[in-house]
Amino acid sequence: MKQQPTEACTDAFPFFESIRLQEGVFHLLPWHQARMERTITAHFEMESFPQMNDFLNTFNPPQKGCFKCRIKYGQSLEVPEIIPYRAKSIHSLHLVSANDLEYSFKSTHRQQLDALLTQRGNCDDVLIIKNGYVTDTSYCNIVFFDGKRWITPTRPLLEGVQRGFLIQKGIIHEAEISSEDLFRFQSFKLINAMLPWESAVEVPIRPFTFQP
Repeated sequence: MKQQPTEACTDAFPFFESIRLQEGVFHLLPWHQARMERTITAHFEMESFPQMNDFLNTFNPPQKGCFKCRIKYGQSLEVPEIIPYRAKSIHSLHLVSANDLEYSFKSTHRQQLDALLTQRGNCDDVLIIKNGYVTDTSYCNIVFFDGKRWITPTRPLLEGVQRGFLIQKGIIHEAEISSEDLFRFQSFKLINAMLPWESAVEVPIRPFTFQP
C-alpha cells in the first residue's frame, strides 16, 4: 500500500537529492538512485524510475572543482541546480527536542527543521533529540568517536547516503545514543552527501560543545 498523499506530494517535485559533483564525477550516485527509488515507491504508483546518471550527464557538468548538484523530483526529475560548494564550520550544537518530528524522506518541505534551526542561539547548528535519543543536526548525520570506534545513532531522522555507505564499508557503526551519552565521547564528525569521510572535520568535544 502506498503512503497517503502529504503536503509535499501536492507539488510536482516534492523531494530532492543533493549530490556531490567533484572534478566532473557524481559521487555516491547509486546510493542516491536507490533512495530516490525507495521514495518514489512509497509515494507514487510507478513501475519504472528515472535514471539519474543518464539525466545528469546531459547537462555537461563542470569538470573542475567541487559543486552541489541539487535535483528535485517527483514522478520525474527537474533540471538540476549546480552551485559551487564550501563546507560550513560547525563546532557547537544546541540541543533541541522534537519528539513528533518526522523526516524519513528527503523532502523539499523543511519548515519544521528550519524552525528548529532558528533555536540554535549562539551555537553553529542544532542537534535534534527525539524521545531522549540523538538523531541528526539540521542538515547532517552525526558520528561520534568513543576512543575505539566511530558510532552513529541508530535512530537518525534521515538515513543519509553517506551514512549508509560508511556503515556498509565498516567505517562507522550504529548504536543507540541518548542525550545523556554525549559527553562520554571524545569527538564527532558531521557527514552528508557533500561531506565525505575524508573531508569531514573531526571536532573535539568540550564542555561548550553541546548546549541545552
